[in-house]
Amino acid sequence: MLGFVLRRIVHAAVVMLCVVFAVSVLIKLIPGDPVDIMAAGNPGITEEQKQQLREQLGLTRPLLTQFATYLVGASRGDLGQSIRFRVPALQLVFERLPATLELTAAAMLIALLVAIPLGVATALRQGGAVDYFGSVFSILGVSIPSFVLGILLILLFSVDLNLLPASGRGDFLPAAVGKLIHAGNTQALSNSLRHLVLPAVALAVSVMAWNARLTRSAMLEVLRQDYVQFARAKGLPQRVVVMRHALRNAIIPTVTIVGLQLGYLLSGSFVIENVFAWPGVGRLAIQAIFWRDYPVIQAVVLVTGVLFLAINLAMDVLYRRLAPRIRYAGR
Repeated sequence: MLGFVLRRIVHAAVVMLCVVFAVSVLIKLIPGDPVDIMAAGNPGITEEQKQQLREQLGLTRPLLTQFATYLVGASRGDLGQSIRFRVPALQLVFERLPATLELTAAAMLIALLVAIPLGVATALRQGGAVDYFGSVFSILGVSIPSFVLGILLILLFSVDLNLLPASGRGDFLPAAVGKLIHAGNTQALSNSLRHLVLPAVALAVSVMAWNARLTRSAMLEVLRQDYVQFARAKGLPQRVVVMRHALRNAIIPTVTIVGLQLGYLLSGSFVIENVFAWPGVGRLAIQAIFWRDYPVIQAVVLVTGVLFLAINLAMDVLYRRLAPRIRYAGR
């Protein structure tokens, strides 16, 4: 297992190096000059001053030289300064990262809490009304884009019913829970949850639909296995057969794909954060693209890429624990 983890870490480092280089090239191809965008609010700036500013920001150096300088700085934890805000780009990303992680974790939790029971229920009642409902829900869930669903939720629950806020964010959820425990402040937790519900649901529905169908298919396959039939023949209660023998094995494919889905949710949150004005990394990335803030774009890609690879490594290790019969190459 240790050798597998070390190989995956080396592989992840190579992948991130390639990704950062590709992004460094692509962002330079975006039409527009960050200096021209900065100068738009200062019409008195001259062309000579613009050129000096480009030289100060290193925009006139060759691309490979810029990338080499970036790697040297990144090895020291310095990902450059934001062109717009003139503060370290990594600081900006870390300030917004808790909001994105909170939204992603909430969406995945909602998706799993609904998808797994729904998948089990539809498998146990194959061909019944519950199964048909699950099929319709899954088709709608994967067909409706998350940003369209988000807008529909805003129109229904914020505009028409006036039940939930349409945008913004409350306190960081763990901090709100801490206030509830230490000071009995229920308003902070309520405010956080009310702001979190709509974006989390909009982000979770497609993942929820996929996992429900995946769990159903896996359960149907497992329920036909000999060991499940043997457990029933021994007279074990249905609940024990389903939960202890069937679900434990049927859940493995879902765990396998959860790592990829977390990466999908991280990228999907970029759109949802802009729909709901959620102050996370995704909203920062979109703003940085409009501002041509190259260091911030690179910092966002690097941080989210590292998170994605770390999540997938953790899922591989968890997969091995859930299915001890699995052996990785090189064991």
